[in-house]
Amino acid sequence: MPIILKRTVNKVSSVTNHKDLVELAGFQSYKIKEGERYRFIKVNDKKYQIVSIIGPKENKTGLDAMTVQNVDTGEYTVVFQGTQVRGKYGMHDMITDIQLLGSTEPEQVKAARAYFDRMNKKYGVHSVCGNSLGGALANVQENQVCAV
Repeated sequence: MPIILKRTVNKVSSVTNHKDLVELAGFQSYKIKEGERYRFIKVNDKKYQIVSIIGPKENKTGLDAMTVQNVDTGEYTVVFQGTQVRGKYGMHDMITDIQLLGSTEPEQVKAARAYFDRMNKKYGVHSVCGNSLGGALANVQENQVCAV
């Protein structure tokens, strides 16, 4: 079982709906490349701006995540990607999947927590979501809204 340390996290209250969160986590996050920061994406007729991306070039744990801002509401969402077996660091994802069953906190979970904390401090995150492994990474954050 992963060890969760006590952290101060903003109270999450989101008007971004679950349908948008599911599309962000299950589809859009996989289309984004590390160099596409500040790009706009359309999700269910709403505009989101990518404000941060973390991927294999920035860390060696296999963590892939992005932070987006809903242009209409101003809300920020952290989106974690799931297991990518064929990705550059796919083996790290698979190892993390296995480690989630044990008592040692995986390095990717630590990296996800650190990324979330940085984004929360900088933007005041309103929601966090993820798909597959990304769902587990979202769930280790306090006050998560969506894990697909």
